[in-house]
Amino acid sequence: MSKIVSRIKDIKLPDKKILIIFTLATAYFLFQHYMSLSWDFASYVENARYWFSDGSYLEPLRPPLMPFILGILSIIGFRAAEFTYIIIASALFMHSSQKLADSLNFDKVAFYALSLTPYILINGLYNGTELLSIAFLELSIAMMIKQRPISGFYLGLSALSRYTGLALFPLLFMIGNIKKIAGSLILFGIPLGLWFIYNYLKWGNFFTSIADQYANNILYREYLIRPVEPIHFLIALNIFAPFFIIGLGLEIYRSAKYIYSKKDSMIAGIKTAFEEKKAELIMFAILVFAVISYSNIPIKDSRYLFTLTLPAIYYSYIGIRYLADKIKRPIATIAIILFILSFSLVFVSEVAKIGSLPITPITLHYDSPEKYLDSIEILKDKSLDNCSVMSNAWVLMNYLGQTSKDFPRQQFVEDELDGGEIMVLFYSIGEPEYVQDKEFIKSLPTIHKTKEYIILGKETSCLQQEIVDSSYLEKLDDILYRIDGTDINTNPCIILFGRRPLLEKSCNLVNFNGFRLDENRWTGA
Repeated sequence: MSKIVSRIKDIKLPDKKILIIFTLATAYFLFQHYMSLSWDFASYVENARYWFSDGSYLEPLRPPLMPFILGILSIIGFRAAEFTYIIIASALFMHSSQKLADSLNFDKVAFYALSLTPYILINGLYNGTELLSIAFLELSIAMMIKQRPISGFYLGLSALSRYTGLALFPLLFMIGNIKKIAGSLILFGIPLGLWFIYNYLKWGNFFTSIADQYANNILYREYLIRPVEPIHFLIALNIFAPFFIIGLGLEIYRSAKYIYSKKDSMIAGIKTAFEEKKAELIMFAILVFAVISYSNIPIKDSRYLFTLTLPAIYYSYIGIRYLADKIKRPIATIAIILFILSFSLVFVSEVAKIGSLPITPITLHYDSPEKYLDSIEILKDKSLDNCSVMSNAWVLMNYLGQTSKDFPRQQFVEDELDGGEIMVLFYSIGEPEYVQDKEFIKSLPTIHKTKEYIILGKETSCLQQEIVDSSYLEKLDDILYRIDGTDINTNPCIILFGRRPLLEKSCNLVNFNGFRLDENRWTGA
């Protein structure tokens, strides 16, 4: 007992400056969530309800960690759990920033202050998982630098927050010690293994969720491939772009100088680099990975650069430290000033958005629940809320209390309505295109219509609701079968590894289907 008391006494509270920064940042995260409606955040809440509260909607393609945390917290109610989760994720990010700063011998106050850039404040918790994944990645790197196998466990949790973390597992080899590498890989596999087992029990394949997300975001989006947009990098780096460039340039120069100094003994130089330049190698590897990952995603969006934030913070810190030394000012002071500037830009933009001002420092695109709630009330008034509902805002409708599934293709609309489906379509959502086809919509039976949405269907015909938990691949197969009577191969092994025969065979073997290639090679891609 005395040892426990002693350890509790040894726990050091964060610096007062860090606590003030944390309070301001967390207050903004909470305010942002209260004032806006996020599609992704709503989907994670729905997955939590499915697992912990007999919910009727599940998206298999979503990583499980955030829904799991929300489910545990749901003992206080799901709405309260959302805000509690935000506080926990923000606190974890504060903690991970200090741990990483400590392992890098950086100033903790400065590093945390610089970590809360406008990009991170806006995107960190709006969709729910970004800040959580970066926090666990920071903890993982801090432990890698200290050669602790627990690094693998933290990286596994980061990967279960956002699947992009899966590709970072080679970083664990930076630990250097063979036994510790093996231990870290085992710990990396433990949280992932539990999720894979659930996948197998639920859908018959360990990799269903990962394959589903890959199919939805990449495989079936290749026709939408867009070029890399430099503006997205500027959005991610924002006011820290000059400091990032300075820091990156300094690190490249120092590394080149270091390599040159070891030219007489290349092997010894490489070994020494793994020991003395571990942090630099890790950060540069993540930087390269973030750029390549963003480049390979067909639909480009600035939020897909979130992994870039960690090396961006690291190199910005180095750049600002260099300038601070030049002007002989404490880096913490400069960092706090930059945080205040970042926070002010974001907060003023938020207030301007609420006040509908035409000009804001940063453009924020947030949704609000009013029109969705209004449509749900109309369904209740007409006693249609227990009917099967299809919508182009199906995730938000589920989140707000109306069980819904996604909209049909245009050629199936009339059949679905004749079969008893009710359709609620919102004009502000870009898909499907036929929502903007006035003649087509006008030809359909209309129950209710406003400037923001239209409810289609027949009040005398009502199809019973059902639980919606099919994977994206299953839904796609159903659509294609209805079109031409053929089935695509939805096996996650061919979806993930169809172009790599050895990996596909190995995947089938792991899933107890033999070391073989599937005969049906058509995936619809």
